[in-house]
Amino acid sequence: MSGGAILVCKPMDYSPEVIVVEDNLSVLEALVEHLQSEGFRVRGVETGHALDVALAERPADALVMDLNLPFEDGISITKRVRQKLPGIGILILSARVHAQDRLASYSSGADVFLPKPASPHELTLALRALCSRVAGPDAA
Repeated sequence: MSGGAILVCKPMDYSPEVIVVEDNLSVLEALVEHLQSEGFRVRGVETGHALDVALAERPADALVMDLNLPFEDGISITKRVRQKLPGIGILILSARVHAQDRLASYSSGADVFLPKPASPHELTLALRALCSRVAGPDAA
């Protein structure tokens, strides 16, 4: 390889670390269970503050973010997280499906927007694609 480029790869058996941010407990539990069954390491939180605590404890490769959250909405959280962690993958999963919600999501720094209810298979594939393209916590 010329030019002194260094390629850093994650181990083949690496399981992406994902945090799901969802205030509806039954939806949160279902998402966490599904993503764990698909091989992701998953943590679930209900608020932006809880997300901050989780990220301080251990980094993540990606977030699955709802927009309608208590205390701070998903758009604001996405902007804040994107500024602090530019390499993290952010997938919005929301029942707010109007064009302005999708545009605001992308403008705030989201990588992917999926409407609720999303197919579990589509969510898994979108999240795998996103995690394969973002710099994870071990890449340096």
